[in-house]
Amino acid sequence: MSCDHVQQQISALIDRRIADGERENVRAHIESCSACQAQWESALSLRSALRGMAQTEVPASLAAKLRVLASHERVRQLSRVSLPARLRNFTAYAGLCFDNLMRPVALPFAGGVLSALLAFGLLVPTLSFPHNFVGGPTFFVEPAGSTVDLAGQTSEKINILAPRIQPVNSPYTGYTNVVDLTIDENGKVVDWTVVSGRLTEELNNLIVLSRFIPATTFGLPTSGKIRAVQGPIIVGPSYSFTVRS
Repeated sequence: MSCDHVQQQISALIDRRIADGERENVRAHIESCSACQAQWESALSLRSALRGMAQTEVPASLAAKLRVLASHERVRQLSRVSLPARLRNFTAYAGLCFDNLMRPVALPFAGGVLSALLAFGLLVPTLSFPHNFVGGPTFFVEPAGSTVDLAGQTSEKINILAPRIQPVNSPYTGYTNVVDLTIDENGKVVDWTVVSGRLTEELNNLIVLSRFIPATTFGLPTSGKIRAVQGPIIVGPSYSFTVRS
């Protein structure tokens, strides 16, 4: 084994990059040759000196750039493994390009929508709109109706036995019989409560035969209450009646 060949293998021997059989032959030659041994010791000294040198810290920005480059290279290699991988990579790239194009538009659009909503919220308390509710501008209207006789005259003027229709919260002092009626959305009596006195034949006929104008809530028919009152019992001619609707 020549000295030139051994000196060329010294670096590989230090790095342990030569085969076991050849390593033994190179070591044996170095031990028997003063020139090759001097070269070997010089290489060891140089390696020791290099290891003892202070290591320069890699800047954080450079390390981040190297990691990004390595990541991009890894993705590029994986994207070329198969056709589905190429399609996924193309789809992701197209989506990224679209997001980058829409980003300058998205912020002004979102800001405009938020500004419009804020302005509308501030203006709502000051806005008013006309409403065409059945029964007038109020939100709630009580049931209505009045009793009449067959001749078309109000029964209150003819016979004191005839019931009278009043609002449910009106006073009933002086009346003998007082009944509160519950009127459904069709104007029919569906329930009643005797507040004072008794349920006479006239009041019973009123409950069974009458039809009222129903109460309304926000313009829609609904159930409500109305009061029927009857004066003192006085013997006199009887009259049939209905309710004007």
